[in-house]
Amino acid sequence: MKKVVWVRRAHKWLALAAGIQVSIWAVSGLYMTVIDLNIIHGNHLVSEYTEPKFDRTLIKPITNELLESLAPVQSIKLTSYFGAPVYEITAGRQKPVVVDALTGQLKEDLNKPQIEQNAAAIYAGDAAVKTIRKLAEYPGEIGGSKMPVWQVQYDDVYRSTLYFHHSSGRLVSKRSDLWRVFDVFWILHIMDYMGSNGHRGYLFRFFSISSLLLAIFGTWLLFYRLRGVAAK
Repeated sequence: MKKVVWVRRAHKWLALAAGIQVSIWAVSGLYMTVIDLNIIHGNHLVSEYTEPKFDRTLIKPITNELLESLAPVQSIKLTSYFGAPVYEITAGRQKPVVVDALTGQLKEDLNKPQIEQNAAAIYAGDAAVKTIRKLAEYPGEIGGSKMPVWQVQYDDVYRSTLYFHHSSGRLVSKRSDLWRVFDVFWILHIMDYMGSNGHRGYLFRFFSISSLLLAIFGTWLLFYRLRGVAAK
């Protein structure tokens, strides 16, 4: 009898300790599997956009003077955004710079009407634009980089948001409340409560062992109860 009382008490406290996290695992896992990942990632918000081809014979090389002014240069990429060929240069400064590949001149940051035009070209939804803002740096939900970014938010139930590069107009990222909820559930699911992988390992072991013991004790109590009923 003492063994039964001890097992019941242990089962009760283990259920209290592990039950909440087990419920979190179940709810967060259900959310992450029921909703299609393409929808969570907002792929449906953006239509396919094919950049028009440009005449590469018109491309001008970057001058040594410009490269020296930007030194140390880490990378140079020739690309095209909405039909305009540009060099995107990552240098030893806070933000990458964009150079017009036709004129060789630094491109100024895009203005609000230009960003609105870019957004209209790729947005696949039917909601109206709610706000267009230029942020001083990337918000935490897209990485927190210390460079400006344009934020275009739409007036829909999921607060769908597109982020554009400050100079080139390139689509940087997209977010909606479906993705924001996913991020919260992901943190809860992997138990990243303190933002440290080391601590998370200890928490995971604790709740895993507690859950295993909870199942073992619960199974033992079930068979004990069934055996008692069969004996009557």
